[in-house]
Amino acid sequence: MAPKYYIVRVDTVLIFGEKKKIGWKGMVGKTTVSSSAPLGWGGGERYNSGYSIKSIELPGSLYVRWHSLANKKTYHQGIKVSEDIRNKMREYHDIRCGYYDLLLPYKNNILLGLAPDGMISVFLNGGCFDNELQFKVQAVEYKVADDFVYPELSEEAQAYVDEYGVPVGIW
Repeated sequence: MAPKYYIVRVDTVLIFGEKKKIGWKGMVGKTTVSSSAPLGWGGGERYNSGYSIKSIELPGSLYVRWHSLANKKTYHQGIKVSEDIRNKMREYHDIRCGYYDLLLPYKNNILLGLAPDGMISVFLNGGCFDNELQFKVQAVEYKVADDFVYPELSEEAQAYVDEYGVPVGIW
């Protein structure tokens, strides 16, 4: 997830199981869905632009690389998923929600908020649970090829960025 108007394109996600015996890799999608707010992670966004992995292992670590279209920079970072977070994912909650009153008892989704200054906010959520911020980590700028061309922002997003700039340090 990216802040509204500060679109990012994720090009690599690597996910390693907690026992490091299983790993997944792949491109998440052509675009990453935006938060409802340009200056934060407000709203009820949960399952934005990822993919589902059905496995007997919970994630142990992640690696993500993305392009910030607002400031034409690329970032990357490895993220360790702590035992505390995995324990929260294992915890059963007798909770039902939604139109069909479905039993969705686990916080089984990790959501990454990718900011234009390279800050990553790591959230935990699930079908009946809102985003819970777990921690933040600063990504490192990644050197792309000199001939790399960043995709253009939409006219609306570009107008917003031109007027307000790219905020740093608020995420």
